[in-house]
Amino acid sequence: MEEKRYTDVEASEMSRRYDNEKENYVWVDVRTAEEYEAGHVPGSIHIPFDELDERGAELDEHKERTLMLICRSGRRSVIAAHTLHEQGFSRLFNLKGGMLEWSGPVEE
Repeated sequence: MEEKRYTDVEASEMSRRYDNEKENYVWVDVRTAEEYEAGHVPGSIHIPFDELDERGAELDEHKERTLMLICRSGRRSVIAAHTLHEQGFSRLFNLKGGMLEWSGPVEE
């Protein structure tokens, strides 16, 4: 069995803990531009998951930090976690349930 390259965090739980924990993560939204513009976690960096191969270096300055990967449901963020792991990132978290289950702050 393949080793898991990320840790799941329930979106509903992180929504409640967001104010206390937001500074612990670099928030990376991997949805499409349309989805991101419709509403995203405040301060999140937007790089669509299918552009991470080319644009992953934009996150290099955060390599020693913990990344929280966000998509709509938690599926694309898992793909993003695998892509970033291959690029040398090791502190990867997946917002399980994604924006569908997120009840924390949202900005447009």
